[in-house]
Amino acid sequence: MTSKNLQNWANSFSGCDGGNLKADTWLCGIEWGYSGASEQEKQDYYTNELPKEIENGAVNLNSNYNFFTDESLAYPFNRGFAKLYASYKGGDVSDFNTVTGQLLKLNISPIGFWKDEEYLWNKYSLPNTTGFEVKEEFVKYLNNINRFTEIRHLHKPKLIVCVGVGRRNDFLKCFFGNNKLTFQKTTMTPKSENNKNIRNIYHSKHDETLIVVIPFFTSSNGLNSDYLLQETGGVIARLLKNV
Repeated sequence: MTSKNLQNWANSFSGCDGGNLKADTWLCGIEWGYSGASEQEKQDYYTNELPKEIENGAVNLNSNYNFFTDESLAYPFNRGFAKLYASYKGGDVSDFNTVTGQLLKLNISPIGFWKDEEYLWNKYSLPNTTGFEVKEEFVKYLNNINRFTEIRHLHKPKLIVCVGVGRRNDFLKCFFGNNKLTFQKTTMTPKSENNKNIRNIYHSKHDETLIVVIPFFTSSNGLNSDYLLQETGGVIARLLKNV
């Protein structure tokens, strides 16, 4: 059984960067990466900061967060999306550092990890912190609370771009609850890349919103080149015409 504090925390903007709820584009990842953090920083987060945050309950939206800044675009994930954003807005990926606009940046999980390995859940004593013995149980809990369905229904963004095709059904539950939606798949085969493995883009439309789930930006079979980002932006632009 989860505590009321954890429920309030998980049902809020915990683990999210923030931005503008009224933005027509929302970006959603799986969780904060913490890839550049030192072991001491990780220990401090999991053993000190995280329990205090959960104890405090609901986390408010950081409405001052601005995605399109030099500091933000220094991160590979953000830079990859900025290039994609420039492309589906009708520009070129090379224009990514001149793009401006409103954006809401979220994560479906409020607890960050730098890799998806079960042993980390125990290494940092998260069964004690969260009440869930394994990470999979926590993921199921997040799916069951349909974390951002209410705010999506209230604000109706035109586009939600989610990153991580392996978790596509989790994204669907998070934003659209129990509507039993399904994805369509658009397959993209690179024509000017050494790696010609196909990339799959999943998409669905409901309640005035298009949700698109794309591969990671840096994985070996992801959107790891300007060419692939430009092509994917074109796919999204075509899908948006029918929203």
